[in-house]
Amino acid sequence: MSVLIRLFLRNNQKLGTVNKKIFYKNYSAVSDVAEKLVFEGEEPHKMAAWEIHSYGGLEELQLSRSVRIPALMSPNDVLVKVSAASVNPIDVAMMGSYGHVLLNTIRQVEKCSANEMEFPLILGRDFAGEVVAKGNSVSSELMVGDSVFGVSPPHKPGCHAQYVIVHKDWVHRKPEKLKDSEASCLLYAGLTAWSALKITGELMVLSPQGRSVLVLGASGGVGSLAVQMLNAWGAQVVATCSTDAVPLVQSLGAQHVIDYTNPSALDAIKAAGKFDVILDAAGLPEDEFPKYLPLLKEWRLAKYITLRSPLLRNTDQLGLVGGMLRNAADLVVPNLTTGALLRGTSLRWGYFAPINAGVREISRLAESGQLMPIIDTTMNILELPAAYDRVSKGHLRGKVVVTV
Repeated sequence: MSVLIRLFLRNNQKLGTVNKKIFYKNYSAVSDVAEKLVFEGEEPHKMAAWEIHSYGGLEELQLSRSVRIPALMSPNDVLVKVSAASVNPIDVAMMGSYGHVLLNTIRQVEKCSANEMEFPLILGRDFAGEVVAKGNSVSSELMVGDSVFGVSPPHKPGCHAQYVIVHKDWVHRKPEKLKDSEASCLLYAGLTAWSALKITGELMVLSPQGRSVLVLGASGGVGSLAVQMLNAWGAQVVATCSTDAVPLVQSLGAQHVIDYTNPSALDAIKAAGKFDVILDAAGLPEDEFPKYLPLLKEWRLAKYITLRSPLLRNTDQLGLVGGMLRNAADLVVPNLTTGALLRGTSLRWGYFAPINAGVREISRLAESGQLMPIIDTTMNILELPAAYDRVSKGHLRGKVVVTV
């Protein structure tokens, strides 16, 4: 477009001031339309989407403008036109084939077909946008035209596209206090933190009020939301992060923030007292678990919860049956060898869980101002490979968002 302007002005050196104003006004209007059309399908029933056609690196991400817009296949489906989406570490991992054995098995079971096509695959888990269609069983809580935010589980088609279709339980009206870019990065990390604490950590049964919780890696996407949730629930939060993130984590409501780069960090954590729950949102390697397990309160149902579960990795390496057997061993053996069970504590795995109760609570906390997503970087959807590269390098302060 800028080339056309230069050519136009070069051939019209005597263009009058009034005509120049008219030209630039018309160009501005055309430019706005062009900007809107840049990420749209080539035909009315087609959409633009980033796809991968095989597993690998960033070079596998391909932008297509001829992808069929997904159709409502269930009375519980909601079709959303995406305005913003986030990039999660699982997107980068899935691009490299992480979880393909188990996730493809789930797809085949849902479709009742062993020949269900794996590719092309659209990645992207959480999003914000506008409802453009809905099934007959979707209540008046969601209406066409509503601004919403939602999440698509890993075995479902993703949201790095112009449109995404999801089950009604995984989408909710967007909190008015949040911009689309903020809401788009809330649910995948939020539901991971919520399910790890409420389900794996049993804080749905045991009141979190007054409980002592240590959050490792509190400045990342999951950790920053976990700190805010725990603060809203009345827990006592001790958090770890790097030096430059300390002010950020303090602002989230943690009562005690410890710089993990300090050589005496472990001593500082021990001085803070023992914990009912330790949430490892930093993805520490397994050989570091034993030094934190003694920090759990003994015989109080205390738990160390890691989000670095080997579940998908084991099935990728050993197949479905062999992987599941290995998973059972990987969960039981560390609890025995570390002596966790002998102290009345346990080592557990936390997961993302697409549960409507979690979606509703996250929405309520965001609406009340008790939960705010932290955004590290915002990019245009056309820069998606760069966004994936940013996430793959790690050490983020919050989430990476792409706007459509």
